[in-house]
Amino acid sequence: MFRGKAELRNPETDAKVGALTERCENDGTAHLKVELEPALTLTGTEFLMISSSAGELFSATAKNGGPTEIREFHSKSPVGCLAANSEVSLTRSPGGPLSTLLVVLAQGTIHEEHH
Repeated sequence: MFRGKAELRNPETDAKVGALTERCENDGTAHLKVELEPALTLTGTEFLMISSSAGELFSATAKNGGPTEIREFHSKSPVGCLAANSEVSLTRSPGGPLSTLLVVLAQGTIHEEHH
């Protein structure tokens, strides 16, 4: 089983925004989790998205369009396990008609965690 972690840092200020952890099972299934520091609040159609060179991995949205504080979000990876040294990005979008507008909040590189 592979366990990876990427520290997510703002590309402009190098401030830590959070961390992404990956747990790959022997059957190729990958579970991804993002923990944000500090939490972010989404409203309306806004969403956060984690992506890699393989494409969009998963996202978080505001619940019922109301203000929603996001501290953590997780999902099973649609592309399977990401290899060590894979680059990941955390982006934010206003959603709706501007859903293709993505603002990069943080980037990181997956490294194997040793236990």
